[in-house]
Amino acid sequence: MNENGILQEKIENTIDSNFSNIKIDVSGCSVTIKGTVNSFEEKTQIENITWNTFGVEFVNNELDIAYRF
Repeated sequence: MNENGILQEKIENTIDSNFSNIKIDVSGCSVTIKGTVNSFEEKTQIENITWNTFGVEFVNNELDIAYRF
């Protein structure tokens, strides 16, 4: 497994299984997170997990919040 795959696996293993619809793209030390979450708190939680993963130097948070009416 290459370094991008290792970093992606570290992040995926840390993110709660409730966030299975999150897509993680790694390019070098940059990570893009995409998908839909239920709240701003979840969006922030996933971004923080990503930032706190050793080796991550940049996070592009493209997570959307699902608004429920």
